[in-house]
Amino acid sequence: MDQDPIASIAESYKTIADTQQILAQTQQLLAQGQLRMEATQRGLAWLQGFACVMIGLALVGLGVVLWYTLGHSQEHAAQTQALLELLRRRQP
Repeated sequence: MDQDPIASIAESYKTIADTQQILAQTQQLLAQGQLRMEATQRGLAWLQGFACVMIGLALVGLGVVLWYTLGHSQEHAAQTQALLELLRRRQP
């Protein structure tokens, strides 16, 4: 015997309702994933900014060290020249 048409329609509606519930849950999970991805991107942007600041500070530090080294090497060369001049004057 064939199935009752009303039971068949009711079963179809139940299947549609289950499918819609699954789709709603999936959309909710996708929205949550999107929020997590946005938070991750904000964190990575902050981290990139921090890295740029650190690189800038390192370059400034390198410039200071080079400036200090070059300044003292010239001062050292002048002191060495003065010492050599004193030694020449003392020799008979």
